[in-house]
Amino acid sequence: MLRLRIFYRTMCTKVVKEIATSPDTARLYAPYIGAEYRVVQKWLLNNPALLELDREETVKKLSYLKYVHVTPDEILEQPHILFNHLITLENRTTILRECGLVEGLTLNAIGNYLKLIRKSIMVLKRNYLIPKDLDMYEQLKRQFECTVEPNLRWDDRTQLQDMRIAFYNEFLTKRLDFGAPEIEKLWKSYSKIKHKSFGHTQRVIDILQYDYHFSRDKLVANMYLLHADPENLLRFPTEVPSISGMELKEVIAKYPKITMVNHSSVKRVCNILKQLDIPDREVLKCLAIFTLSSRTIEHRLERLSHVKEFEVLMKHPRVLRLIQYHTKAAIRLEYLQQLKVRCASLDVLSSNSQNFERYVREGCDRTKGKDTGHVLKHIFKERGEAAVQMIKRHPNWFHVPVLQMQETVDKLLKKKFTLDDIFNNIHILLYPLNRIEEKLTLLRNADPKLQEELGVELYRANRTQILALALYLVELEFHFTGDGVWPEQMQQSDASSTINVELPSSLRSEYKFGKKPPNAPSSST
Repeated sequence: MLRLRIFYRTMCTKVVKEIATSPDTARLYAPYIGAEYRVVQKWLLNNPALLELDREETVKKLSYLKYVHVTPDEILEQPHILFNHLITLENRTTILRECGLVEGLTLNAIGNYLKLIRKSIMVLKRNYLIPKDLDMYEQLKRQFECTVEPNLRWDDRTQLQDMRIAFYNEFLTKRLDFGAPEIEKLWKSYSKIKHKSFGHTQRVIDILQYDYHFSRDKLVANMYLLHADPENLLRFPTEVPSISGMELKEVIAKYPKITMVNHSSVKRVCNILKQLDIPDREVLKCLAIFTLSSRTIEHRLERLSHVKEFEVLMKHPRVLRLIQYHTKAAIRLEYLQQLKVRCASLDVLSSNSQNFERYVREGCDRTKGKDTGHVLKHIFKERGEAAVQMIKRHPNWFHVPVLQMQETVDKLLKKKFTLDDIFNNIHILLYPLNRIEEKLTLLRNADPKLQEELGVELYRANRTQILALALYLVELEFHFTGDGVWPEQMQQSDASSTINVELPSSLRSEYKFGKKPPNAPSSST
């Protein structure tokens, strides 16, 4: 019954939202469709999924359909066409025109492109989609700026797709000197190139070679670039002249995949990274971050802020790796927590599968110091390096997670201790907070016996001295061995050298990308 109520409430909320947003959306779309506002509003209510589409992108699609003479009635009758990407619509239209579909270029033909392109020339002629006297070989040959004449046996029973592939092979052989291995690689790994127009592909190659100065070898090594959007390539240098101080063309030479991302998305991501105040050199080390959309990055940043272990690393210079590999890192963190591992570093959480597997198998719950250094430098600013050097004097400093250190700082600041007090007693950050608070409570109570044992009058002690005394009392309990850093009920041997973890004997391929293996051990013993 409760589930039914929740479902009913959810559906009612969704309907109310649709009714509320459809008038505004109808007013926006009506002029681009070329239909009356009331007709468009009713159309939207009958097709509520359209309300979930990005308005700006949908307007671009409608404008394009109007440009290629699609009628308002066709759009209203076939709303599903708007769920295709704009580039898909452009490619389909251009390819069909290259193949001679001019009079037969309707919205129905664009929507059924995948079926039509696999039909024989005879079927297309029989259905009056292309002229009956059309010579398809000559039609396709005219689409190239250079002479492209594949040695192809064909007639009207030949499938249109097969003819286009033959022309593609011949063009790439002539233009980029493709041999048999390159042709094989193209159709094995990048076969969707067959759904790009000939004109589109020629423009992409021209822009990459003459504007971006890509060599033939670089294009062959990065064949996915043939899928790039030529308009995006042309506008990129104007819209995004540089990234993190490096000229765009140098960035693209270093990381060509960025050309596959829309320039407006790259610009939005640049703005987000500026707000995060991430050093330019770190951004240039992680250019793959630009392959994520700005919405994805914002969503991941929000999720990171809700996980304490991740939140403490938000000011880490390499936080981009944590954003880029967020899903993998979150799964790994959960898995390590099951193994009672507390000190997994950012590098471990975002490293490749082999390094992560080696870290778990070695079973050494310790940091490498990088994360500790970054956190201390963030806390103590110009005194950060000095804090790092002092904390390293403790024999067990590398067994304390940075989250614990940050939480201790926050708690001490709330107790009216200053950063100076903490800096002067830097090793206090290595001890469990409950032990520190216990000793501070003893000192606050000013027990005469305790004062006598310490040989001090506590009311005369300043805040720095009180913290020093708390640290002294904690280590006194452990005979000044440094073992006081271990949490309650945890022995030194449990956290130092061997966790004795045995990973599942058959690691699934999914695990190598961060997924938790089935029946993972629940403890380290």
